[in-house]
Amino acid sequence: MSRPRVSVVIPAYRAAAFIEKTLAGVAAQAYQDFEVLVVDDGSPDDTQAVAQRFIESHGLDGGCARQENKKIAAARNNALARARGELVAFLDHDDLWAPDKLAVVTAEFDAHPEADLVHHPCRIVDTQGRQLGRTHNGHPGPDLYRDLLFLGNALCPSSVTVRAAKVREVGGFREDPAFDTTEDYDLWMRLAKVARFRFIEPVLGDYLMASGGASKRVLYHHANIESLLRDHFARLPDPDLRTRLLMRRRLS
Repeated sequence: MSRPRVSVVIPAYRAAAFIEKTLAGVAAQAYQDFEVLVVDDGSPDDTQAVAQRFIESHGLDGGCARQENKKIAAARNNALARARGELVAFLDHDDLWAPDKLAVVTAEFDAHPEADLVHHPCRIVDTQGRQLGRTHNGHPGPDLYRDLLFLGNALCPSSVTVRAAKVREVGGFREDPAFDTTEDYDLWMRLAKVARFRFIEPVLGDYLMASGGASKRVLYHHANIESLLRDHFARLPDPDLRTRLLMRRRLS
């Protein structure tokens, strides 16, 4: 079997009611040289069966694996361990892609072979499909690691396509429970040290702002951001006074 160019990585939990809609957006891609790797993170519902049935019935390359509940970082790493593609495109289980998402992104890699990661904005929508805004799309400064560290996360997982070799070079997602809900932010910062990012302007998907999702557990999420920031701050070599002031401001 020939290797697909793109591995689509979808972690899923309690997703039986909507995973088919997400997968339908993948199946409808104009660019078809991909495999789809869903990982059911120990869901108590029929997520695995629903996803596997859709993948098989639509003749997609790939499948849905199941693991005990280990959180989203471990689910993504599970898929990454089996990914055969040169490129990895992340997609959360309740987000949607535009039909030309993979066509636009792979064309960007073709036009800019020096790029290691391509990112685009998404619409932010609620459960009724109403648009609430759009996701961030990078930082303008020349030092992306520093900007991510001090200005905040500016990438959405469902908007990221990255060379698989680069993700493996930095060790994938860290599965530390203290970084739960911030594991993607941590990966972008570590990748920013070794990879070349490209931020493109087309809006190529929808990011669902769900009322019951982790993004609404503000105190939990912010506590884990603090843990992540303290971890990265501890690795800074001899921070000067200005940097120490930025660290204090960021933690506040």
